[in-house]
Amino acid sequence: MIKTILYPTDLGIYSTYMLQQVLALAEDNNARVVIMHAVEPIGVFADAVLETYVPREMMGELKAYGLDAVMGAIRDQVLEAFHQELIDSPYDVGRIVDMRVVKGQPADMILQEAIAVGADLITLGSSGTLRDMPLLGATTSKVLQLSQIPVYMIPVAYTQHYAHDAGERRSSL
Repeated sequence: MIKTILYPTDLGIYSTYMLQQVLALAEDNNARVVIMHAVEPIGVFADAVLETYVPREMMGELKAYGLDAVMGAIRDQVLEAFHQELIDSPYDVGRIVDMRVVKGQPADMILQEAIAVGADLITLGSSGTLRDMPLLGATTSKVLQLSQIPVYMIPVAYTQHYAHDAGERRSSL
């Protein structure tokens, strides 16, 4: 039985489409949805720039509180954007019970957060294409290989590509 669905999002172009699919799945199973977004650790170059231009006494405070503030702002803005985009949709956004923004490598954080929220299902989208052929992204691949929780993959690029082709075929008949 599916009671809690974890929906990790990269906040990309298909995020709302994916959320609609997740909410439909949640309604079918009377489940709740937890959204999450992973913020990757700051890179070496960005860290060097900060070290160069930010006074040393401010670095600790910036690292401790600055990132938390940014992550909180991401959380609030993402929730507001999803609610606005789905305002006229038939899906119950009330099923969204939490939005988590966490720091770390996306695949690792998805696996950790799934356990932390007691997810019964992880939903992921495929990522990118190569000459009109859908491919799995590195994050999706890693989660599919390592998760001990069932993973429901929505082939976003494939679905969008073939939905477009089907529309063209219908209009030419």
